[in-house]
Amino acid sequence: MVRPVTHAATSEYTTKEKLTSVKAWELKKEPSAFAPAHIWSNSDMEPVPRELWSWTTLTFAAYWFSDLINPGSWSQVSSFVSLGLTWWESLLATLTGGVILASVVALNGIVGAKLHTPFAVTSRAAFGYHLSKFCVISRMVIAWFWFSINTYQGGTGIQICLTAIWPSFAHLPNHLPESSGTTTAGMLCFFLFWLIQFPFCLIHPSNLRLMFLIKGCTVPIVAIGMMGWSIHKAGDQASAVMKASSTVHGLNGYFAFMTAVNACISTWSTLACNIGDFSRYSKKPTSALTQVAVVPMLWTICALFGAITANMTNAIYGELLFQPFDICALWLDNRGGRAAAFFCSLVWAMANMTTNITANSISSANDLTTLFPRWVNIFRGQLFAITVGVWAFAPWKVLSSAGSFISFMGSYAIVLAPIAAILCADFYLVKGQKIDVPALYDPNGIYRYGNTLGINWRALVALVVSIGPNMPGMINALNSSIDIGNVKYLYAIACIFGMVVGAGVYTTLSWIFPAHATLISEAVYAQDVLDARGSDNASHEEKDYTKAGVAEV
Repeated sequence: MVRPVTHAATSEYTTKEKLTSVKAWELKKEPSAFAPAHIWSNSDMEPVPRELWSWTTLTFAAYWFSDLINPGSWSQVSSFVSLGLTWWESLLATLTGGVILASVVALNGIVGAKLHTPFAVTSRAAFGYHLSKFCVISRMVIAWFWFSINTYQGGTGIQICLTAIWPSFAHLPNHLPESSGTTTAGMLCFFLFWLIQFPFCLIHPSNLRLMFLIKGCTVPIVAIGMMGWSIHKAGDQASAVMKASSTVHGLNGYFAFMTAVNACISTWSTLACNIGDFSRYSKKPTSALTQVAVVPMLWTICALFGAITANMTNAIYGELLFQPFDICALWLDNRGGRAAAFFCSLVWAMANMTTNITANSISSANDLTTLFPRWVNIFRGQLFAITVGVWAFAPWKVLSSAGSFISFMGSYAIVLAPIAAILCADFYLVKGQKIDVPALYDPNGIYRYGNTLGINWRALVALVVSIGPNMPGMINALNSSIDIGNVKYLYAIACIFGMVVGAGVYTTLSWIFPAHATLISEAVYAQDVLDARGSDNASHEEKDYTKAGVAEV
């Protein structure tokens, strides 16, 4: 069933009032366990109560299987071949990036599992009550970006499905210029997939278990089948492809390999920041550690299929086909091939939809809710993500070539990577895992860092120092005609540089110039405070009952 809308205030207004008055869209103010009375909050921002701590090791494994096994992961590692890497070098780059990413994800996952607070609230401990909003906005915008990318890829799957059923659809006249990066048919199918996906994104994942089960059973079959087809099609060339040596060496080899590693890390750097949105539901913090093994393993398996298949298509057709849908399109010339193309494209499209639901729709809605709790709840946040978040980007331009795909992925991670590292450094190295959770909800509390702006200047300096050197690389990624010289070699390790420098500078400044008010002797957890309140209330009620009994006697 569709998640119910949690506001009632808007129902009191007419349609005309909603179209003409901002006040008509204001949500009903919900009580908060810790936020001051004048601060607007909602239930999605509150610490997760004990009865909802349900995530286990198996849950984390299932979550990452749903997220990682999709056309985006296949396309990404396949596109590494365009850099000159062999299939095994692409595999090694994915494994390296996966291990680095998983380590940060697991560490921040434990933070969420201990505090049971969402990323937007947890980040206030490191960045300050108001500077944390910059982190939330950065993460939210990237979620919208991936939402649009996955939706467009899903549309490509729909296009192949329609062509498999009605071959004449392949000849639909195109009225869009070549510079647009898409066609009339492509844009139409993008819209159709968006329309199909729309209602599913408003249904809670727990009610879509059948869809996730179908994906879990069919995607591995399709991936193995496509790889097997490419090896069979390559014939005698398959052995030569598997034994092929690298075409890039020395400094160029380093640049290609590290660019691939950086792209891997940056792809999921969003979850390195906000994994706490999910791990806050953990039964015990150690469950989050399973991600250290699960993420690299699943990612590398998917990479194996994509890398080998891309190399085989290069041998067969003399062209790198790094999108699984491009391979499916090759099968549309006969009846049996059309059946295979329909099934495979449908499965890959469904994989994109499930990734959008778990990784992009809910996460971005959480962020928007935190930024505007007076006007936005989860339902409205999802509506915004599905509409504005999808259409505001031009995914057909990003996916038009392997080079732009990799470049764009790497560009925004120069911000997210240091954010994730600073969160880790603050919790483990600076605060010693001692956070006052109720104080995270008070704009005038200790996490205001003693200034009216609510900014931890140490975190701000760390961000500037870690992001600044990579800015030329980001500019070059968006406009390759701009020459940045040897800075490109630094940009090839932008994520690693950002993490190391960001965490190092923040920790050093925090040790030299400690924010004493935030360095508490014992951690204060929300559930302990609520349990104490419950005990006090029960004690008071018992005393009142006793007094009433004595008076009655």
